[in-house]
Amino acid sequence: MPATPRRRPATRKGRPVLTREIIVAKALEMAGAQGFPAITMRALAAELDVTVRALYNYVEDREEIVSLAVDLMLTSWNPPPLDPAAWETSVADYARSLRALYRRWPRALPVSLDEDTPPASVHPNRLLNLDHFLRLLRDVGLDLPSALAAHRQLSLLVLSFALVVDGPAGRAGDDRKTLVPDAWLTAHADLDIPVLREAAALPLPTPDEQFDELVSAVVDRIHAELSDTP
Repeated sequence: MPATPRRRPATRKGRPVLTREIIVAKALEMAGAQGFPAITMRALAAELDVTVRALYNYVEDREEIVSLAVDLMLTSWNPPPLDPAAWETSVADYARSLRALYRRWPRALPVSLDEDTPPASVHPNRLLNLDHFLRLLRDVGLDLPSALAAHRQLSLLVLSFALVVDGPAGRAGDDRKTLVPDAWLTAHADLDIPVLREAAALPLPTPDEQFDELVSAVVDRIHAELSDTP
């Protein structure tokens, strides 16, 4: 009988054996929490409790790690199928898929600002998912410029929502339920801001409710564009 190939052990001395996958997953975790500038070979090695030399047994350099981390992030972005017959639901589902991606790795999002990403390194999902969304809007009657405008509005709103609303809401100790925390107003008791103080007394909608309002605004825009179409 042929010899059975030996499987590489998953752990050694109670710790996971180092692999490219483990390195890249940890890099993306770091980028999601601190941004890609936080990823250095030394910092990554410290997070993994290995030597810097050990990393070079699996990857070429930091640039390759960043590229693989971005690839891993976008590989996980798989919106559900988009249906022109239920386009409002499809727009909402697409938006939720973006929000889920952004919430998982919020500080990794400005990668195009923090890193040089050559065109060849762009993940196919960035192109395919955009094409599918634009095709959905074309199929329901929007012209291409209007479809592009709707997508810009949606993507910018979801991105800013993830950073400004979901980000703080996800941090430990941030339980903000009103527009402005009481401590802020107390610290500036001398400021003449009666309208803001009145608004601060009103409860905020939950993040999910706020997100639904955002999506509804984009859907309303698309309805308005369709109504204006001859």
